[in-house]
Amino acid sequence: HYFIQSNLSSPETMKEGADKETRSDNGFRNCSLKFWLAISAVVSGGAFQVGYSFTVVVLTMARVKAHFDTDDLYISAIISGNPIGGLIGALLGGYIADNVGRTRGLMFNSVPFILGSVLMATCQHPAMLLAGRIVVGFGVGVSSGLTNMFLAEIAPVAIRGFVGMLWGILLTVGSLLALLISSSQVMGSGELGWRLVFAFPVLPALYQTLILIFCPEPPPFLAVNKKDTEQAVNSLLHYRRRLVPEEVRDLEQEMDESPAVLSFMEILCTPRHRLALIIGIGLHSAQQLSAFSVVLSYTPSLFEQLNVSSKELTTFGTGLVNLGTAVIAAITTDRLGRRPLLLIGFLVTAGSHVSLAVAQSCASGEWGCQGEWNVQLAIASVFIFIIGFSASLGPIPMLIVNEITPPETRGRTNSICIGFNWSCGLIILFSYDSIFKEVGWYTFIIFGAMGLLWFVFALLLVPETRKKTVQEISQNIKSQTEQILPFVFFVKDSHSGH
Repeated sequence: HYFIQSNLSSPETMKEGADKETRSDNGFRNCSLKFWLAISAVVSGGAFQVGYSFTVVVLTMARVKAHFDTDDLYISAIISGNPIGGLIGALLGGYIADNVGRTRGLMFNSVPFILGSVLMATCQHPAMLLAGRIVVGFGVGVSSGLTNMFLAEIAPVAIRGFVGMLWGILLTVGSLLALLISSSQVMGSGELGWRLVFAFPVLPALYQTLILIFCPEPPPFLAVNKKDTEQAVNSLLHYRRRLVPEEVRDLEQEMDESPAVLSFMEILCTPRHRLALIIGIGLHSAQQLSAFSVVLSYTPSLFEQLNVSSKELTTFGTGLVNLGTAVIAAITTDRLGRRPLLLIGFLVTAGSHVSLAVAQSCASGEWGCQGEWNVQLAIASVFIFIIGFSASLGPIPMLIVNEITPPETRGRTNSICIGFNWSCGLIILFSYDSIFKEVGWYTFIIFGAMGLLWFVFALLLVPETRKKTVQEISQNIKSQTEQILPFVFFVKDSHSGH
């Protein structure tokens, strides 16, 4: 505490003492250049890689299949390698976050991206390509948790929403760039083209490593996980132009009230932590069960079935819509709040699924209503779905989970939630074709119905976190548990603080 007070009263940190220093002052203007460099590194080495790795197979697999003369089953396995590795990485991400650290964990996580990319770029057999996809997927799974933890823990409360939503923007940029450079116009039809496309992720991985070498761990991690007051404040000084008393007091309160890092059983046996976990699992599951991966992975074939002439151009157009929406959502989330965007997103995506089912059923001749409007409605449905998803279900679950969990539970809670995320992604990936063969285009009506159920879930349980501190959000969660039916939260809340 003496160290904190001495830093607050030093001439260097009080040079703007004439100004009123409140939390509202601690926004964009108070973030140092080192802060923005660290942000650029982790979203490039994390979110960008996630979007790129998922989308790069959309236009390259046909050339890979022709080059190796392999069958569709092997190609499906290669595509599935990413989420399989992602699930493993997600389950280990909490351990890495709590024991290795957020910053150091992200640095070391550059290794699977580099190794996996080299394996894919130099593969001499489809098995090497599959191995590379699994290794890259592991890095994607780890970064899904660590990147968002890092963003939430170094961002000032006033702009935490914007910083967290950068995950969605860079994920979309990665997806869009993958579509662009893997297109036939850019990549060409030769072997060298698709190998270079698979090698590209090495560059953002190296950039992340280079920048993070000079970055400390986030202040909450040092204060709570390492119990190192001096290093926590030094870290805050690294990421800010000056110390703001309210932010330092919030950090001090976290140090005083937070126990040691909790185990999985302690999280499950503490009502407010358990409720936060349930909310996180629900939102992460909803993200994948919205079937965005289906829309993204099957977009080229979808438009081909609907007789759209330029499927590459249409797919790239969806990427641009995705990016524009993600940028607008990032700008507005600290003004509108997370909860309204999330609720609207559930309704928009559910409605888009239903209209897409109508368009596809008519186009197939099943309902006897074929016409040019079928194609127009299908394309509009996809675009509207992407707008709704990009503004809400895409980035907000990652953001909210890190806002409703205190540092002592954040790593393990993220690990469980992202594990559910990847598991649900695998369920959609492996079950979509089977469901589609049974019920046809009504598959999307099922997705729409699930979207409405998730809307009710969010309406009842998800709190608003806009411009609230960890302590304020934790108190809201604690009050919420007292209103839940006793048979759901029957274990006495034995931990004080968060």
